[in-house]
Amino acid sequence: MLDEKPPERKYSRRKVEILDAALALFATRGLEATGLKEIAAHLNLTHPALYYYFSSKEALVAAAVEKAMLDLVFEVEAATQDLPPHPSTKLFEACRAHVKFELKDNSLAPVVNSLLYGPLRSHAQLPEEDHEAITNLQRLIFHKYRDIIVAGQATGDFVSGPAAPLTFGVMGIVSYTVSWFKPDGPQSADDIARHVATQALRSVSAHIVV
Repeated sequence: MLDEKPPERKYSRRKVEILDAALALFATRGLEATGLKEIAAHLNLTHPALYYYFSSKEALVAAAVEKAMLDLVFEVEAATQDLPPHPSTKLFEACRAHVKFELKDNSLAPVVNSLLYGPLRSHAQLPEEDHEAITNLQRLIFHKYRDIIVAGQATGDFVSGPAAPLTFGVMGIVSYTVSWFKPDGPQSADDIARHVATQALRSVSAHIVV
């Protein structure tokens, strides 16, 4: 289990703009087709000016994904930290915050998943320490969900059994939302976040009769 908190987010406003723009361009244009020149042009920067902030494309990729993952961790923490110790409420709010974050910035999930598990992993050629840092943030999110589920099992609110498969199931329901959500659809992102969080909670509830 990871006991340490995620590192603090220490980014200048300009660096945040660069990282957010880079992640969005990677998601829409593809990592291979997006270089530092394209990112600099998008931000109205010169190519050399971008090198002031990042020494290479690989460094920028790693920093962009790590920042996005940190933002997600902080969103989930903020949604659950002041709640009463009721596992069902905590799981619902964690899931709702997670969905809302990914729908607000729908470039996160495709890039992170492809970078860690799919075709971007071989193309990005990230240093091992950067890849490990991003993987650790994913583990941190997993453990936050798992801890809530274990607490719910102890109170009898959640079904018994190995916590890891239940955790992956909940995270699968949450993370898949970004692949089918339509911003111009009949329901808002807030509505969808509530519906998905309800479905995720039902997937582990001990009080649902099948």
